[in-house]
Amino acid sequence: MRNRMVQLSQSEINTIAFSSICNIGDSVHFNPKFKAIAVQREGNSWNENYDFHFSEYSLFQRQTHWVHLDLPVEMNSNHHNGIQVNSVSISDVSQSSLFQVGGLNKINAETRLKHFRILLDDSVGG
Repeated sequence: MRNRMVQLSQSEINTIAFSSICNIGDSVHFNPKFKAIAVQREGNSWNENYDFHFSEYSLFQRQTHWVHLDLPVEMNSNHHNGIQVNSVSISDVSQSSLFQVGGLNKINAETRLKHFRILLDDSVGG
């Protein structure tokens, strides 16, 4: 990839979190990975019964199977003055995401999220 000059006049980003990145300039490869267990529960008590571990769920142990497509694409680009961006306003960049001003050759972004809802038992009076 041919390197180019990047000019960004103004950028406003509220949050960048969880294996995400803001990159100004060209990159060759971006490979973010994010794993999370989200627990939403009724009530206000916490005990060891609510202690979860990645190793308990096959979702986090499985091999990733990337889609490999060999599409014939012809592309010609002329970047006479580099990349010029006046203003960018972003609310959130999260969970293996990328905000990029520039070029990127390859990206493999992976997010694995196991979500639980734990509700109070009706027989308990909740």
